[in-house]
Amino acid sequence: MTKGGAVVIGVFLASVLGFATAFLLGAHSVGNWVGGLALILSGWAVIGHLVTLDDDMPGGWSNPDRSRALWSKSLGQLAIKMVIFGGVLWLFVVLQGRAGI
Repeated sequence: MTKGGAVVIGVFLASVLGFATAFLLGAHSVGNWVGGLALILSGWAVIGHLVTLDDDMPGGWSNPDRSRALWSKSLGQLAIKMVIFGGVLWLFVVLQGRAGI
């Protein structure tokens, strides 16, 4: 992982933690702003992967050797990103509902 990737993951995790903490402490407005960052980052990762998914297909730009392992790994990474985005979205909706917003 690159240094930049570690920074983005750190910001994402801090955003999720800050979002949950703000809502638990009753600072809903702050929680919405902080949680929005986590939604944007995780959604951006999913959309970016979807846009470039064809590059990882067998015979694609990033996979000229037609490796099934590379294609499977890419699909697995996409699935993980989608689960994380869905989890953050679910947390956002649940905490909004409990706060009565």
